[in-house]
Amino acid sequence: MKYKYVRIRSSIGGTYYYKDENGKISPRQVIDDMAAQGYRYVGNIPVKQGGYGSLMEYDMIFEYCCQ
Repeated sequence: MKYKYVRIRSSIGGTYYYKDENGKISPRQVIDDMAAQGYRYVGNIPVKQGGYGSLMEYDMIFEYCCQ
């Protein structure tokens, strides 16, 4: 199986985003974009926590599912 990881970060305002060459993209848009490429969302892995356990960064995990 083939997996792809996308790093999602938290902004100062508390919203999550992925930054690419076109700017900031919401996690929902990342899922839609990856689905269009034949991947399905399977989960996430916490990468960085802030004070009081707040989630600062996580990797979204996608599995290639279509030929």
